[in-house]
Amino acid sequence: MTQLKDETLAERLEAVLTLDPAATAIEYQGTSITWNDLEVAARSVERLLQDAGIERDAPVGWAARNRPPAVASFIALVCAGRMVVPLRPAYSVANFRDDIDAQKLKAVIGDPDDWAGEGVVDAAREAGSIGIEVSQHPFSVRFVPGLERPGPGPHREPMPDYVLERLTSGTTGAPKRIPVKQDILMPSLGAGDQKKEAEGRGELTLKSSPALLFKPFSHAGGLFGLLFSLYQARPLVLFEKFNVPEWVDAVDKYKPKAASLVPAMIRMVLDADVPPEKLDSLIAIRSGTAPLEIDVQDRFEARFNCAILVDYGAAEFIGGLAGWTLKDHKQFSRQKRGSVGRSKKDVDIRVVDPETFEPLSADHTGIVEVKSDRYGPDWIRTNDLARIDADGFIFLEGRADDAINRGGFKILPEEVVQQLRKHPGIRDAAIVGMKDERLGEVPVAAIELPDGVRDAPSKEVLDAFLKRTLPSYMVPVEYRVVDSLPRTISLKVSRPELKKMLGI
Repeated sequence: MTQLKDETLAERLEAVLTLDPAATAIEYQGTSITWNDLEVAARSVERLLQDAGIERDAPVGWAARNRPPAVASFIALVCAGRMVVPLRPAYSVANFRDDIDAQKLKAVIGDPDDWAGEGVVDAAREAGSIGIEVSQHPFSVRFVPGLERPGPGPHREPMPDYVLERLTSGTTGAPKRIPVKQDILMPSLGAGDQKKEAEGRGELTLKSSPALLFKPFSHAGGLFGLLFSLYQARPLVLFEKFNVPEWVDAVDKYKPKAASLVPAMIRMVLDADVPPEKLDSLIAIRSGTAPLEIDVQDRFEARFNCAILVDYGAAEFIGGLAGWTLKDHKQFSRQKRGSVGRSKKDVDIRVVDPETFEPLSADHTGIVEVKSDRYGPDWIRTNDLARIDADGFIFLEGRADDAINRGGFKILPEEVVQQLRKHPGIRDAAIVGMKDERLGEVPVAAIELPDGVRDAPSKEVLDAFLKRTLPSYMVPVEYRVVDSLPRTISLKVSRPELKKMLGI
């Protein structure tokens, strides 16, 4: 079956479901689920939404867990042309309740564990939401007792032109919700498809190699992974969260040529001393969402003979904007270490002066701006800081809103963190700003010690270590040891939680 040029996401998923209904679509904790199982469950979800009188243009809450019921519910909403609003039960019951209260939805869909959380049913009743419960496979779909009809609300306004919302990572504050339209989503999915099915020249067929999905669906990267796998007609192997032994066993079993890991996961695999033969099918690891230290990349590639292809996707967009290809990796990997690659073919990226917003020439640091037909005719400004060299390789240098202004000197926390991680007495670190009467703000470092190490390096030792490569104004005024850095569900350090932990 050939993809139509103006195909909608709903039409695409309908086509995927009918390619081979008896084939395995999901493997989850030893259970196999077919495409037909998903379609039947999806139709049952849509039937209850219609029975409850939920209009097609009403946004619907989706409990975003990495479980089969969530996949079936997602397919139900997309195939019916409904807008998907991710909710976050995997963070905590309190987050889930808060999401239900804040989003004011006419309908919320979750699994039994989601609805069993303390106060969740009451929160939905107060918001005027109907509740639909989708059980684990074998699927069963029913109304949550007492939530069969929508209440008086007030409810969110209809959003007929949108397919879904995505959530930013929440590293600098509460996650932001960014609505995504059909005409942006489909080109983004097509741009990520290396076989160019989006051009209408390829046959849509079920893929034999599954996608290993463990990034949380509530996170933009996890949601895009689910979307892209379904778009490609690729079977899914679902993990509720990342752990090294399960991931290694899955790679060893399914023999994928490529996989996706965020930098924290790459470090975890290295620390676990995984036998290289367990990962010998891998040709490439795609990595993004946070900076990857050059030393970690060097050690991983040497140990596993596997290229790490770093991608870049700004918080303001869905889909990748830049990245490494295998061809570029073979030619430039040594010279361009630390880069996030070059812009995608359908994306233009430039950097502009942070004050005048005038475009900057090669190797000057500025704020990233992006232009692509996916997002419209205008340049769109991000909060990312970067420089672009003469060959078009992009080097990220932090975020403008993370910068610490120490008496007029700008400090980019990630530059300090990268150096701290090189010290043998530190496993990981993070930098946050602390108010100072004289200088306005000063940097404070939170550090994790390696396993088995009880005593942290002294301030004098760390100061001297950093001053070898950094100017004095970038050296933290304090180093505070923490058992573990607080992280978001995507394993990024949560700066608000860290400041709270440090009492800043």
